Formats: sequence, C-alpha cells, structure tokens
Amino acid sequence: MLKASYYAGMAFTRAYVGYVHAIGHNLGGFYHVPHGLAMAVIMPYVLDYYGEAAQTRLAELYDIAGFDATGLTEAQKAQGFIAKIREYNAAMGIPEHIDGILDKDVPTIAQRALKEGNPLYPVPKLMGFDECMALIRQIGDLK
Repeated sequence: MLKASYYAGMAFTRAYVGYVHAIGHNLGGFYHVPHGLAMAVIMPYVLDYYGEAAQTRLAELYDIAGFDATGLTEAQKAQGFIAKIREYNAAMGIPEHIDGILDKDVPTIAQRALKEGNPLYPVPKLMGFDECMALIRQIGDLK
C-alpha cells in the first residue's frame, strides 16, 4: 500500500487532480473531514457541474466499466456513470452531503479552492467563484 500511495502521489504531482481535491482539501482543513470521504462525497457534484464538457469521457468510462449501454445516448451514459457513483457511495454508507459546513465559511472555502485549482488544474470546465460557492452549498446541503 505504501508503494501504491507513492505512485499515486507521483501521478498527482505530474497530472494535478481537480476541483474535487481542491474543495476537499479545504473541507479537511476547516472541518477535519477525512480526505477519502470528502473525495467520495464531492465527486458526483463536480462531475454534474462539468456537464457537457465531460460528457464524452464519462460516457467512455460508462462503457469501460461494462454497464449496459443498450440504446443509450452519450449524454445518458455520462449521467448513468455519475448515477453509478452515487449508487456505489450509498451502498458503502457514504453520505450524500457533508454535515457541518457553515454558510459563513463558504466564500473562504471557495476562494481557497479556486486559488489551488485555477488555472493549473487540467479540468474540462473552469469554475468561477459563484459557481464554486453554489457547489459547496450543495455539498453541505445549505439552503
């Protein structure tokens, strides 16, 4: 496991990671949310945000994973892939939201996440400040 972790770290250093990690790092720093838990909760929200910009790649992942794609469009496969992530999260007892996020912290979390994530992360769609705050509010189920 140590060797696998080392190789993963090397890959992240070369390829960067994305908004899932940028937001997750800050939730860990603010609220001590375990990193792996944050990644699992945040992932489907960020993939939803990417929308059409990630549709082709998500559809490819749907096919590679071997899910039944009979009669599905690329968009349906992409949405299906995100749905599978949510389904697997639920099966493993991973919550849909991260409790305890305070609305007063959202602007700072967003600012720090975007500072980490922009412009270096090779993401399919850049996120603005207001979009990042809205996404964090979804993750925390803040109204």
